[in-house]
Amino acid sequence: MREYEYHAPESFESLVNLASGDGAEVRFLAGGTDLIPRISAEKNQIPYEKKLPMRIIYLGTLGLDKVTEEGERVTIGACCTLSSLLENEIVKTKMPALRDALSEMAGVSIRNTATIGGNIMNASPAADSVPPLLVLDAVCALRSASGERRVSLAEYFTGPGKTVAKPDEVLVSITVKPGPGGSSFKKLGRRKAETLSVVNAAVYLELRDGFCQSARVAVGSAAPTVVRCVDVEQALVGKKIDEGVVREASLLVTKAISPIDDIRSSAWYRARVAPIMVARAVLTAAGRKRG
Repeated sequence: MREYEYHAPESFESLVNLASGDGAEVRFLAGGTDLIPRISAEKNQIPYEKKLPMRIIYLGTLGLDKVTEEGERVTIGACCTLSSLLENEIVKTKMPALRDALSEMAGVSIRNTATIGGNIMNASPAADSVPPLLVLDAVCALRSASGERRVSLAEYFTGPGKTVAKPDEVLVSITVKPGPGGSSFKKLGRRKAETLSVVNAAVYLELRDGFCQSARVAVGSAAPTVVRCVDVEQALVGKKIDEGVVREASLLVTKAISPIDDIRSSAWYRARVAPIMVARAVLTAAGRKRG
């Protein structure tokens, strides 16, 4: 029978030593809403004699559950639960796109446990927290025995379930730059609540006298990873934001996505609703200028 170890280190020094592996399969545990069901499911899929011991390292004892603001940047600890972020005043007032996304993720019981870092590390193309973080220029901090390195969220994902993080690296925080503009998140699922995205979209806009000065647009659940839609952004910058301009620009989202058929939707449907979700997000963000 496979052996399991559980550790709750109280310092990064202890964590680094535990994460070295030593012939064990190392898994980092935060909220566990994805990891624990996966561990349970895999018990009957691999012959016991082929399984390495699993070392589960709990991250909740390392103080990674704070939100701090310094100048123009906000740093979110990777172990912040979705519920705690929903209640955080900085998130409420300065990151409406992230607030929108969090409010539509799962149900209350899951949000009370699931963490922002876990949602990122799961690397699902449909992860709802990723598009708003991406349009807020998020940077991830990874820590290991080699020290700390920072990776732009735009370069973080390499495919479904895959990131640039090495096996011994821990995601410790995400830093964003809320900016003076407005942001928005829109999601389409198979039902109105507690559902995975068929397509989601996030937008950040800076306007001056109704004209777009800067735009960032991201779409999820329509490609192997969440993607930035550069053609849409370029089509918006310099234009007066109205429904006609937004509708025309949003059609360019098809250049960035490569949807597939799966149990939630068809590629055909995703390709047709993605421009609609982007247009709705742009128009909402345009009405949310801060300051």
